[in-house]
Order: sequence, then structure tokens, then C-alpha cells
Amino acid sequence: MKQLKKNFYGNFFRICRSIVRIFYPKYTVQLPNNPGPVVYITHHQNLFGPFILLLWFRECIHAWILHVFLDRKACYDQYVNYTFTERFGWNRSWAKICAFLLSFTVSKLLRSCKGIPVYRGSRQIVNTFKQSTAALVKGESIAIFPDRDYSDSSSEMKDMYDGFLSLEKYYFKTTGQHVCFVPLYVSKNKRTIIGNQGISFRDGQIFKEEKQIVYNKIQAELNRLAVECGDIKQDGRG
Repeated sequence: MKQLKKNFYGNFFRICRSIVRIFYPKYTVQLPNNPGPVVYITHHQNLFGPFILLLWFRECIHAWILHVFLDRKACYDQYVNYTFTERFGWNRSWAKICAFLLSFTVSKLLRSCKGIPVYRGSRQIVNTFKQSTAALVKGESIAIFPDRDYSDSSSEMKDMYDGFLSLEKYYFKTTGQHVCFVPLYVSKNKRTIIGNQGISFRDGQIFKEEKQIVYNKIQAELNRLAVECGDIKQDGRG
């Protein structure tokens, strides 16, 4: 396994993170040692998961980010045509003003934290897998937030996109090793980022069948951690 690389974030992200850390409550990290670079799978929770993970995680990680947020013009269009108008119901003129100001900062910040662009529903998704594989080979870990409903702020991990599991094919083809997927839960109740041992594909199994098994294990572990932290009650509410 490659030794984990550290400190690949850009200066702009580091400065912004340092400022936000002054005002935002600290989250501790409870995570066993998973040797080598890993792929962390985390609950999005309406941006809460990515925000806390990038703010307080103890190592640098490449977050999978929808490609539009890494390009200023595409980010502006996303805010104007969907986020502020369709989702939040803002007046279009007001949305344009806010989008113009915010798109500069967001796109620059996410590029500075070395996010990996995700091209959902496009053949360019191949570039996402190739870039992710290259990062892992260099010893750099990745974070993926696969929730289908990104606006769901509940603690329960529900339906996930399963396409991220195809990263196993690219990584195995390149290295002959299996990807280590680590379910990582961000607990509001305990102010903790918590994970356990990684989950990997097994040797000699049919990919389609093994993919469903790994999917189920990741989802179950994220929800188990949510219950353990008290974010989800035993009756399933949370």
C-alpha cells in the first residue's frame, strides 16, 4: 500500500478552513487505522456531511463534487437556474446577484480543496473514475457522498447511487488490489466523525452480485453508526 499523502490542499482552502474553525464547534475523529489510501463513504445530509468532513477531518481528502461547482460559470448557472430559483423559490433577479458573488468563492474554494468532478449522467464519468484511481495510486484518499436525495437532512442513509462502486473495477485493473470503502458517519449528537474497518470486494466473485453485497454493507454500517451515536433512535426515527 502507498503511504498516505498529506497537505495537498491549496492555500485558499486552508485559509478559509482556519477562519471557519475559529467560529464552528469542533468535531473529533474516531477512526481505526485502515492502511493505505481509502474511499470514505459519507452521508450528505443536505451539505452537512461534506461541510463537517472537509472542515474537521484529520487528513486531506479528495471529495467527489458535482462538476458544475468547480467551474465558475457553470456554478453561477446552477445557482440561478436551479438552487436559488427552483429549490429555494427566490426572485430571479435576487438569485442572479447572489449567484454572481457566491459562484466565484465556491468554485475557487472547491478547486483549492482538490475536489474530483463528478459528471452525473454523462460519459465523462469515466474521467471521474480515472482521476480517482490516480489519486488512490498516489496514496491520496477520497470521500464520496452517494445519497440520491441530497436535500434530506435526516440521519438515516436511505437510497444511494451505486455507481461509485464501479471505482473497484478501475482500481483493481490498475493495481490488482481491491478498493477499501470505509463508511464514515458525521454525528450531530456527539460532534464526532466516526468510522470502522473498511469494506472491500472479495476475490473471485461476480461483480454485479458482489456490488450489491458491498452496497448493503455500507448502507447498514452508516445507519448502525447513526444509531450508536444516538442520531437515530432504536425505533428508526432521527
